[in-house]
Amino acid sequence: MCVCVCAAFSSSGIDEFDKMNDQDRTSIHEAMEQQTISISKAGIVTTLQACCSVLAVANPTEGRYDPTRSFGQNVNLSDPILSRFDVLCVLRDESDPTKDEMLADHVVCSHMRSHPEADATDKRTQPRKQQRDLASVDPIDQDLLQKYIVYARKHVKPEVTDIDKDKLAKFYQEIRQEAFRSGGAPMTARHIDSIMRLTQASAKMELRQHCTSADLDWALSVTLESFIQSQKHQVAEELRKRFRHYIAHATPISDQIMTLLDGLVKDRHAQANLTRAQGEPEIELTDVAVEMADVVRQIENDDLDIDQVHEFMASRRFRQNFRVQGESIFRV
Repeated sequence: MCVCVCAAFSSSGIDEFDKMNDQDRTSIHEAMEQQTISISKAGIVTTLQACCSVLAVANPTEGRYDPTRSFGQNVNLSDPILSRFDVLCVLRDESDPTKDEMLADHVVCSHMRSHPEADATDKRTQPRKQQRDLASVDPIDQDLLQKYIVYARKHVKPEVTDIDKDKLAKFYQEIRQEAFRSGGAPMTARHIDSIMRLTQASAKMELRQHCTSADLDWALSVTLESFIQSQKHQVAEELRKRFRHYIAHATPISDQIMTLLDGLVKDRHAQANLTRAQGEPEIELTDVAVEMADVVRQIENDDLDIDQVHEFMASRRFRQNFRVQGESIFRV
């Protein structure tokens, strides 16, 4: 499944975007680009304001996303319509034993809690496995979150006067040049406006009236990830390495290390199950060891600071998710 997101003010959802005919797709070009809708009815011609965000969902043409093809080839959408979205996201249904178990547990517990006679304090209605990374964070109350969003929309209008314009111009120059060379999603001047909206959205989430360099870094990383996901798999991996510095500036070092360790463990887990003898039980994720030498090698390849890695490995977050045994690291 492929998801296209356009950031603006209020929200509107379009399902089965790939099933729309060409005339209907063309009719929303004006709304997405100029935030207006022109109507001609009974001799009256008028223009209405249409300031809203558009969340459109499209399915791959053959029912499953093919990583050897670009985003546009998978969803059969034209470049003009794709260029009007701020962000493109690819959601693929991949097999992951840990996530699959958590999802199934969550669905079952949700049904148990929704029963009229269910007891909210009953531990049996709570998922057994919560996200380990969020284990020490209390969820935000829904009423409070709703008020937070309403307040931010109404009262927070961040200014973008202090951002690094040269950095933005260089990023756009590099990514546009790459778009012409490798294909994928088209990069146009509209994406500069997209980056501005994302930068303001980052500041708005923290209720700030001004944008900082960190907000711009985050917006650039989101735009870059959107562009990378629109590429073929082989091209995407090359781009991720080439433009890693844009992602590194926007991602906390702890998140980068968590992603690195998770990737190594999952790769070893998949390899171990593929090479196990026939008839043997499937190897659990927590039984897979990653050698410290392999971790150090990957850290060097990703240009991470080894001192920051040592500091993170002494943190509570690391101990909640991993354990060190000898010269190996295991998932908890």
